[in-house]
Amino acid sequence: MSITSLLNVILIVLGFGMLIGLHELGHFIAAKWSGIRTNAFAVGMGPVVFSWRSGVGITFGSSKSKIIDKFGKDATEMTDAQLEEHNLGETEYSLRLLPIGGFVSMLGQEDGKPEEVSQDPRSYNMCPIGKRMVVVSAGVFMNILLAAVLFVGCFQFGVRFEAPVIGQVIPNSPASEAITSDGSHLLSGDTVVSINGKAASTFTDIQIAGAMSKPGVPVVLEVQRSGEDQTLAFKMTPRSVSQEGLLELGLYPASSLTIPVGETGKEVISYLAASYPILKDVTVGSQLVNINGKDVSTWSELNESIQQSGGKTLITRWNGSDSVDEIKVTPTPSFEQFQPVAAYPATPEHGLLGLCPLPLIKSVVEGSPNQAVLQGGDVILSANNVEYPRQGQLRDMLATYSSDTMKLRVLRDTEIVDIQVEIVSGKLGVLLTHAWDLPIVSQPVQRVVVNGNESNTVIANRQVLAGSTLVSLNGDKISSWFVFRQLIDDSKGVLALVMSPPIAESHPFALDIQLTSSEYENVTSLGWSTPLIPNLFEPLYVVRSSGGNPFVALQMGIDETVNMVVMTYLTIDRLLRRSVGVDQLRGPVGIIHIGSRIADRGMSYFLFFLAIISVNLAVLNFLPLPIVDGGLFLYLLYEKFRGKPPSIAFQNAAAMLGLGMIGVLFVVTFYNDILRLVG
Repeated sequence: MSITSLLNVILIVLGFGMLIGLHELGHFIAAKWSGIRTNAFAVGMGPVVFSWRSGVGITFGSSKSKIIDKFGKDATEMTDAQLEEHNLGETEYSLRLLPIGGFVSMLGQEDGKPEEVSQDPRSYNMCPIGKRMVVVSAGVFMNILLAAVLFVGCFQFGVRFEAPVIGQVIPNSPASEAITSDGSHLLSGDTVVSINGKAASTFTDIQIAGAMSKPGVPVVLEVQRSGEDQTLAFKMTPRSVSQEGLLELGLYPASSLTIPVGETGKEVISYLAASYPILKDVTVGSQLVNINGKDVSTWSELNESIQQSGGKTLITRWNGSDSVDEIKVTPTPSFEQFQPVAAYPATPEHGLLGLCPLPLIKSVVEGSPNQAVLQGGDVILSANNVEYPRQGQLRDMLATYSSDTMKLRVLRDTEIVDIQVEIVSGKLGVLLTHAWDLPIVSQPVQRVVVNGNESNTVIANRQVLAGSTLVSLNGDKISSWFVFRQLIDDSKGVLALVMSPPIAESHPFALDIQLTSSEYENVTSLGWSTPLIPNLFEPLYVVRSSGGNPFVALQMGIDETVNMVVMTYLTIDRLLRRSVGVDQLRGPVGIIHIGSRIADRGMSYFLFFLAIISVNLAVLNFLPLPIVDGGLFLYLLYEKFRGKPPSIAFQNAAAMLGLGMIGVLFVVTFYNDILRLVG
């Protein structure tokens, strides 16, 4: 872990601790206001680092031993009169070793021990119910107040968010199927102006609209297209289109042309250096500003130049790089992406006509358990008993693999090598891509999902054997998949394809294929691609700001706080409806990991993130569940109307149930967090 990452982790831990500490401060202030005796207020958990008590002063460690030595008993055992006689304050304020959370110790109230009551008139249980309600809810109020203050501060200075501009439309997704009455489809560069009639200010609004929608209920996006006077309305029903399991619309945000900074940028640079040596000298923060003499600022503009290149080399110019200014990039033909029926909705495949290349190990990740056995350039011929697997097929196989090892057969240069590899959390520890330079087909795809419907591929039922070699098309030799794609473009849809089966001493066989006009257009319209994919760049940002007006910032802060409260309850609702899975939940480890990455985006966004977490803490703490504040508030309502609190036996049973629920939630979220980190 780098120094920057470590500092970011420390920052988010301290921030998370501050949120919980302020929650407890709310309880403490309300308890003092209510006249309840507070024996202790602690910031942090664990051993006491130092403490302060009126009459004792600052003490390293707890003041308890000093007081016992001097007066014969601890301050918690003294009456108010005795404390006054000895000139001692009733509350010990302490800073503890672990910078997470804190607590308030009130006379007559101890979490998980409802029998620990007191007859002292200043005890919690002797306090009027109305005041106890204030004490119980004060922590939640403090978190909501803090979130509002943080939101106001963020909007006053401005916060960068992903702009509500469409970057890519995922094939076979609800967004790809949406169409207007005049036949228009969603396009890269379209700006979403409203969602179900509500203004869209960030791309997050679009993602949330999909994930939080009711199952089966459509979402309407109103978009503004460059050069169009009127907006266009697209209606689509969100569904799961990836392994994440969430309901989605199937849209990616627009990208800028700036390489990220921080840890994300380092990962991008590492990827480029390992995968595309021509881009190895690009540095974090570099910005692609010009292509073939034309200034560009978004990936959509870059892609437009790539598609118009006809495969000719492009000259890209960069700003902000220490060692490189100009890089020549040669586009390569793009390929079809299709979703095999058997794998739906798992990893899609790439290829042509239902034929796909073999998986290629581009590089072995540093620290991979397979560094000694796998090499960059290895082509995977088999995985256990699966001969000539497709890349997506292999990924799905690994994701659900239950053993620690797997047998692979790879083609290394011209030699076939049998090896045994280690599998860690469904990963090989390699950068996996396609063997486009090797004209050998993997297991053919017979049926695919297109716009929600199943259909045959072009080569379905043509008895093509996995492992066959593409020999020629219309008499021209096929030396790579790129050549294969070009020959199809030139074929006018009439294909005389010769292939050689993988069986020794077998003769080549010919396939005569007549593509329909739509099948031929699907191939010829695929265009071109380069290593400069949108995922490598920073998103296209928009700044949400009050423009320096504190009253506007206040209104924006209040609105955002209300939105986040509603969104948290909506998430709980979607969990119960099962459109959001428990695998999407994060625990403390996951929150710290996300927060440490968000810290790279700047302090304002980091504070915005803390505000979101503060709202979540408030909502979750006030759910009507045992142990948390909401459950205690429910007990007080019961006591108000029944004239007595719930029985001790009931409270103990409910406390055990609550602890069990929290324990299960902790285990699930901790498992999710570790699985994400390892993966």
